Parts: sequence; C-alpha cells; structure tokens
Amino acid sequence: MTKAIFLIFFASFAHAQLFTGVVESSQTQVVNMPQLRGWQGKISEMVDEGTFVEIGDFLVRIDGSEVDGTIESKVEQLDVFEASAKRDMIQIDIDLNNAQLAYEKAKVDRKVAQLKADVPVNFIGELEYKERQLALKTRTKDLNEAENNLKSSQQKKKEKQLEVELGLEQKQKDLAYWQGQLDSLTIKAKQSGYVIYAAHPWTGSKYQVGDQANSGMEILKVSKKQNMRVKAWVNAIDIPVISQGKAVKVSFDALPNVKVNGEISTISSGGRDKKDWGDGLYYEIEVTLPDTDDIALLPGMSALIHIGEE
Repeated sequence: MTKAIFLIFFASFAHAQLFTGVVESSQTQVVNMPQLRGWQGKISEMVDEGTFVEIGDFLVRIDGSEVDGTIESKVEQLDVFEASAKRDMIQIDIDLNNAQLAYEKAKVDRKVAQLKADVPVNFIGELEYKERQLALKTRTKDLNEAENNLKSSQQKKKEKQLEVELGLEQKQKDLAYWQGQLDSLTIKAKQSGYVIYAAHPWTGSKYQVGDQANSGMEILKVSKKQNMRVKAWVNAIDIPVISQGKAVKVSFDALPNVKVNGEISTISSGGRDKKDWGDGLYYEIEVTLPDTDDIALLPGMSALIHIGEE
C-alpha cells in the first residue's frame, strides 16, 4: 500500500488537478491519545494495521507507568489514613469509656451526698450539716462537669466518625479515578472494522509501538467497508477549485482499472499546518463515493481525486 496520508501534487497536463487521499468508511471509530498529566503518552502495544476487529477487541495500550506510580501512592495514602483513623477511633473510644465511667461515679457520689445532706440539722449538728451541704454542692458540680465531659466525648466521636467517612470517601474516589485513568489507557474497539494507523501530523510517519503522541492526537482508526469515502488535504492555494457538492472522479492505486464518481461533501472551515509538507495551510476535504459497496475497496487504500478535465 502506498503512503496513505494525503500528499498533494499537480498534474502536468492543463485543466486537471489531482489530489491524493485515503479511503475510509463514514462509519469510523477514531482513537485519540487519552488526556494525560504530562500531555504526552507513549504507545506500548498496538494491534497490527489491517487487522479486522470486532466490538470489544483490543486496539492499543498506552504506557501507564506514571499512572501506576500514582496509583501506588494513592493506595499507600489510603492505607495510612485507614490505620491512623483506626488508631484515633480506638483512643476516642477509650476516652469515651472513661468519661462514661466518671459520669456514672459522679452520679453515685452526688446521690450519696444528697442522702447525707437530707439529714436534718438537729440530728447531726450545725457544723456537720453545713459540711454536708457543701459536699452536696461539690458533688453536684462534679456531676455537671462529668456530664459535660461525656457529652463532649460523644460529640468528638461523632465528628471523628464523620471526618473518617468523608476522608475515606474522598481518598477512595481519588484512587478510583486513577484506576479509571489506567483502564482508559487500554483502548478497545467500539465497532467492527479494519484497523488503520494514523500518521504523525508533523513527520507524516505512521505511528508505531514506542512512538509518543500528544494528548488528543489521532493514533488509529477502525473503519468499516460500507459507506466508503475519501479524505484528503488540499493546499490553501487550491481552495478556489474546490467547492462543496462538486463532482469528481476517483481512482485507486490498488485497483488500476476502477474509476468511480464522487462528490466533495465537506471542506474544513479552517486550515492547519502540515509540518511534514512544508509551509502553508492545508484544508481537509471529504469525498463521498456512492454506489461503491460492490467494489473491493478497503480502508486505508490510497486514492486519487481527479478535478477538471484530463
């Protein structure tokens, strides 16, 4: 198969212009480099180009060593948090138990003091009576303090439990997020079709295992064999001869005896740089190929778009 990413050239004969493109289906799954922390990822594994895949089949795996390291760190943080929370809760339970015991003792002491204070003065004398009244006030104060301490310990436990629950939820969500990020680095087919490797927009070379790409860059496509079309890039200086709805002829390197009718269906609204082709802006066009389902077209075939008379 000849180079399939859209080299442009002019015919040597008058009134005819030719543009090269690549065949794909309008039913195409585009696989882009996932969003990564460093905005660049490395391809660690890819299914062979030209392979026919079914829904759910493996397509490409992105190196996840950085994400693996982050996950290990998140797991360690979660383990430390859980151990620390467990230790803190044990201490809070001990403090709460001590506060409960102190409160129960204060209730008994206050009850005893009340019984003693209820003895009439004429039975024990004025001095003893006053001492017992003072003791009752002291035990009442102790009981109030013990009750406040118990309520404070109970509230502290509730607050700590809520803090632990929220902390665990946040850390578990954080861990689940990064585990999801790792899962997203293994990309599978969402439709059946043929695998076509994409080309690096700056070098024109097709991506291979070990290559790096920026987040969002196209890595490969999965294209069906129905509803075929041709995609090509046209230099800005040739845009005047291009118009939506314009009829064209399309031939194919792999099928030298086949030439079909096509129509320019889409022209990109803006141009973009193609560093591997030199200076200038290039516009993406799409050419529909009606009534070609019976022709042995395959995704990735190189195509030649004929505009004007030959």
